[in-house]
Amino acid sequence: MEQRPNILLITTDQHSAEALGHLGCNDVKTPCMDRLAARGISFTKSYSANPVCCPARASWFTGRHTPENGVVANGANMVPSMPDLGQWLNKNGYNAYYSGKWHIPGRDVAQSFHHICPDPRNTAETGDIASTRSAIGFLQNYKEKDPFFLSVGLLNPHDICSFVLTHTMHDGKMPFLEIDDLPPLPPNFETDMAEPKKIISSRNQKLADQGEESGMEKWEEKLYRYYIWTYYRYIEKVDGQIGLILDALENSAFKDNTVVILTSDHGDGHIRHKMVFKSFLYDEAARVPFIMSWPGHIEEQVIDHEHLVSGVDVFPTVCDYAGISPPPMMRGYSLRAIAEGKNPDWRDFVVAHATGGGKMLRTNTHKLITYEDDPVIQLFDMEADPWETRNLTEASDSRALASEMQESLTAFESKFELAEA
Repeated sequence: MEQRPNILLITTDQHSAEALGHLGCNDVKTPCMDRLAARGISFTKSYSANPVCCPARASWFTGRHTPENGVVANGANMVPSMPDLGQWLNKNGYNAYYSGKWHIPGRDVAQSFHHICPDPRNTAETGDIASTRSAIGFLQNYKEKDPFFLSVGLLNPHDICSFVLTHTMHDGKMPFLEIDDLPPLPPNFETDMAEPKKIISSRNQKLADQGEESGMEKWEEKLYRYYIWTYYRYIEKVDGQIGLILDALENSAFKDNTVVILTSDHGDGHIRHKMVFKSFLYDEAARVPFIMSWPGHIEEQVIDHEHLVSGVDVFPTVCDYAGISPPPMMRGYSLRAIAEGKNPDWRDFVVAHATGGGKMLRTNTHKLITYEDDPVIQLFDMEADPWETRNLTEASDSRALASEMQESLTAFESKFELAEA
């Protein structure tokens, strides 16, 4: 029997897909993630199943969408009876370990994994340095005969969430920086298209979060641009931690027999659509990195612009490499065949959900966004309008396509076994 590989899953938090050097972003330096991509495949159409922390993570570890696994929002509990990836691997000949941020309500990490970096509230108070050191120590000292699965949950660039709090009350001065040092405002900083009420209210709340005297509505252009600059620095910070983990793997006994998968739970608005943070379905929040590497097995130096990927694909992909069948009712698909250069039949669309009744259906060319009890439906041509600035449903000739995509979304969701409220 062929030896089963070890599997290393590295996850970041709040990392937008565009913020990678190898995908053409010149304002951020990500040499370690770029190195991993050069030794494997990087998917550019990878989407969070629900772009906020707890729901996205529950989807990774159940292979099910949030209406089924129960974690429909931060703080909502996972269905107690639903198996998760750690439990499944431990039952099927792997030793499953975890270090860092977990953040899945209703399922303590110790119920599912051997936890090598204790974290009292499962949300990474120990910090990325401690999580990284624990992962490095594990790779240097693992001696068991069974293969391992190690998941390392890194926190950054999530620390950008403190930016609004710490930068709205000062005088706007930026130490050591001039405005010409900062990234420009994005082309979709302001648009005049119709939007769902949930998006408008979320933006207004974020703009005013710190009160009338200090909220983002008082920001000048340079502070918006400083937010983007700072966001990229947090990405560079976590890239360094990733590099240390990859170096430890390279210098270990496991370097030739370990599949590496890297992804993020969701992105950040970083001023696109004048938004910050997450929990909405524009690409800056919903589209995330997804990189796979196993030299000698996975194709190298591949940037895949074709295949649609979802967070629910993590579970079945890991099971495929582990040589085990996943539990029934998986909504995701294994990416192994694609990563190894084969051409399997593939999905026509991915679906995502968002807190507040948001739903997204993304095909290779278009994206549909709807919200419950809201008449505004958004449809974007993602090839002609990747910045999502022109809502095609405002033109009558696109309404038939919007209706067709809505029907596909409804048919897809009709298969769900919904979690009890």
